[in-house]
Amino acid sequence: MANIVPRDEELFKKIEQEHIQVPEVLWNVIYQYIGDPIVVINLLVRSYADGGEILPKDEAKKILDYTKRMLEIMEGLYHPESISVDEKDQLFKEIKAKDLKLDAVTDYLFRNYVRNALYMINLIVGDYVDPLDEREGVSIKDAGKILEHIRSIMHFMDRLRVATARKEAY
Repeated sequence: MANIVPRDEELFKKIEQEHIQVPEVLWNVIYQYIGDPIVVINLLVRSYADGGEILPKDEAKKILDYTKRMLEIMEGLYHPESISVDEKDQLFKEIKAKDLKLDAVTDYLFRNYVRNALYMINLIVGDYVDPLDEREGVSIKDAGKILEHIRSIMHFMDRLRVATARKEAY
């Protein structure tokens, strides 16, 4: 699970001190294309783990599809110039047109915590969906590890959202 380290605490303080904000359209993309799939993975894994069942391989493969797409979205946020000119999604069109990016501090934190947690989930799940692996699916113990990474992402995204929220003048 990704824990906030002292250097990153300093970066959160910098966000607060410098009133760094994230454009609303970026938060919309982050929550629609990263936050929502995180919730889906959470529900999927919990539906088996809470019942004391292993997560079947075909369900585990869905997790890899979600994480792959989330990592692609993160790259699009990092490189808006890579968004296709014939993009259909209005949010991505706006990001490309305005060349919107996360500032360096927010981007570092976001990519570090979310991307690393997604990679850890991929490592856990990938081990089970290997065609040579004879296990029926993801063990309850490893499902718990996936859930820890999911909670870590959710907690981090909440903290970052609060830190970068628009501050009204008093």
